[in-house]
Amino acid sequence: MKWLFLLMILANAGLVAWLGFSAADTKIEKAPVYAPPVSEKIYLIGEALPDSNVAMSTNVYSNAPASTAESVANEVGQAVNNMLKNDAATVVETENLLCPVVVLERDADRRLVTEAFNEAKIAFTQQEATGKRDKFWLYISAPATTAQAQDIVARLKLKRIDSYIISRGDMKNRISLGLFSSQERAEQAQESISERSGMPVNVYPHQRSVKLYELLLDQPITEQAWRNFLQTLDLSKLLIKIEKNPC
Repeated sequence: MKWLFLLMILANAGLVAWLGFSAADTKIEKAPVYAPPVSEKIYLIGEALPDSNVAMSTNVYSNAPASTAESVANEVGQAVNNMLKNDAATVVETENLLCPVVVLERDADRRLVTEAFNEAKIAFTQQEATGKRDKFWLYISAPATTAQAQDIVARLKLKRIDSYIISRGDMKNRISLGLFSSQERAEQAQESISERSGMPVNVYPHQRSVKLYELLLDQPITEQAWRNFLQTLDLSKLLIKIEKNPC
């Protein structure tokens, strides 16, 4: 009886083991889950097709796991911000374009500026015109006779001051000391000559018609590039007028 009881226990254990192994290999078939049919939208000939890249990126983002949704949104936001900054920079640069005109009186100044344009590879067109410009004439009042005027010129020559006598017209016997295009320079010369000669010196402001050289840029230039170009010139030594014209 003892051996029969032991044999039954072993049989039951073997049966349980066999059922366990067979259950592990059994595949459970799941019934298909119903979903509504999905179809692509039909577009007419006159309608614009959506960008395929945008559509693909939308599908990728919609299928992305919840853990990456926030990072995707951040990347899109950063891209939009960069695009807006680039557009804003482009607008600012466009608004700051200049079409300057350089006007010169002396031919020596014209040659100097044109050489600077060529070195900077800035294309330009040259025109000639006539216009009125402010002038400042320095002179010593006319003495009573021509002989006295000649004596004054001789004394000025000893002090190395250039001068000459006006020989006709209403200004006869006046001693001319030079013509200036800048009031500041004229006043400086007036003070210097007066101290050196010991005689009063007068300034006569007026306008004269002079020949002008106009240099026009062929292409617009940015404000920063124009400032950089002007730094290559010594404007204090030029009879120059610069028209800073926005395009």
